Amino acid sequence: MKRKYIILLHITFWLLLVLNATLPLFNNNPFAAFKYHKKDLSLFIDYVLIGLGFQSIAALCFYGNYLFVAPQLFVKKNYLVAALYLLLIMTGMIGWRYVVEFGFFKPVLGFDNYKGNAITVSYYVKNIVFYYFPGYFIYGIGYFFVENWYINNRKKEELQKETLKSELAFLRSQINPHFLFNTINDIYSLTYQKSDEAPEALLKLSELLRYMLREGNDDFMPLSKEIQYLQNVIELQKIGAKGQAYINFELEGLIGDQKVASLLFISFVENAFKHGVLKDSTTPVIIKLYADDERVVFGIGNKKNKDQKDTTGGIGLYNVKRRLELLYPGKHHLDITKSADFYSVNLSLQLNS
Repeated sequence: MKRKYIILLHITFWLLLVLNATLPLFNNNPFAAFKYHKKDLSLFIDYVLIGLGFQSIAALCFYGNYLFVAPQLFVKKNYLVAALYLLLIMTGMIGWRYVVEFGFFKPVLGFDNYKGNAITVSYYVKNIVFYYFPGYFIYGIGYFFVENWYINNRKKEELQKETLKSELAFLRSQINPHFLFNTINDIYSLTYQKSDEAPEALLKLSELLRYMLREGNDDFMPLSKEIQYLQNVIELQKIGAKGQAYINFELEGLIGDQKVASLLFISFVENAFKHGVLKDSTTPVIIKLYADDERVVFGIGNKKNKDQKDTTGGIGLYNVKRRLELLYPGKHHLDITKSADFYSVNLSLQLNS
């Protein structure tokens, strides 16, 4: 909460306390000094001023303990300084009360709270200790605890958010290097062979990089853009394989602007390309995606390439699972099935509202 709103809240609180004390007094008019006054605006203002005077003493107790005593007691653990502050606050309240009652109430308003009786310092000490301190001392200390709890919670939440952002950024950064290196090599080969497909492949790679570097940096992106990204990846794979990559991409349901985690599905697609059989038309890589307003279901299956010699881990399944935990806590189901010949993944996401 902004500081100006906090100040406004404090002012409002004390004004309400003043009115709460003023209205019954104005209605009953119990003070002898105002016995013959009419219940008009002038009398109401007199009572408001009296209320402000007494509440200013209470405010001195409240803010003195909140600003000076509580930090020394509970943060700095300096009990001697806290005791000195308590003594100063009590002395200040006695002095201020005397000024309010005998420097303003009596000469300006004609209001004598003691009906001419002499008042001693011991009376003031007892009254302040037994009337003001039991309430406003506790209120000041309590407010200090509540404010510090709120501030610490905000700092903790901000730290968690920053940590989460850093972790997600790191996880996203692990997604594409292997595929990009292979694609660049493929385009180099096409260029070396002076293939007509080289310009198209270079254009698609440019679109992929633009998406990854500009748009894909957001945690969530429209589903339609993620699908376009996957389609470009698939086309690049087919171009690199010189038409010998058999990949079926099937879309069902409502494909629109539903928000999904950016660059999430590509993780599974890259692994299928890396470790699967792509050149067998009888067992193509099957990619399916179904979507509606509430969920997205993604599936991919491929025949294992038993001649695969590349054992590097790529992005790692851990990264995928971790992103799901961070972005879809309790709202996803990931099922990975392995057999001697086949590998399949089914992922269900409950869309964030």
